[in-house]
Amino acid sequence: MFSMVPFARRNRRLMENFNRGFDHSFDHFFDVFDTTMSTDIVDRGDYYELTCDLPGLSKDDIKVSLDENYLTINVDRKDEREETKDEYLLQERCTYNYSRRFDIRDIDQEKITGNYKNGVLKLELPKREEAAKNRGYLDINFED
Repeated sequence: MFSMVPFARRNRRLMENFNRGFDHSFDHFFDVFDTTMSTDIVDRGDYYELTCDLPGLSKDDIKVSLDENYLTINVDRKDEREETKDEYLLQERCTYNYSRRFDIRDIDQEKITGNYKNGVLKLELPKREEAAKNRGYLDINFED
């Protein structure tokens, strides 16, 4: 049986709940962009150049580690903010933790170098000589 609440009032409550949920979701919509790690890898011949955009981070927020055949870039950042104005008090705490992991089997791990400047992490990943020599290409027939 239909509710005795008029249709317009029922829809208004539905829309209020929807808007409340939408507003809350939209407040955090752009947080997704704060926790991404845009990365480019370019083959420079005898080494790969890995460029990773990490704007606004300090050297304490970024850890680059080697574990067997993997290179891991880990970001761990904590932000705290407090504002007081008249009777209004705002306290926020945000924690960001994200990482990227790369297979570096064909890389000479002892010769990896890198730097972090202006929000960009650059790593030079020298290729192992034997890995570069053994690389071959397959002849693949591509049909239209």
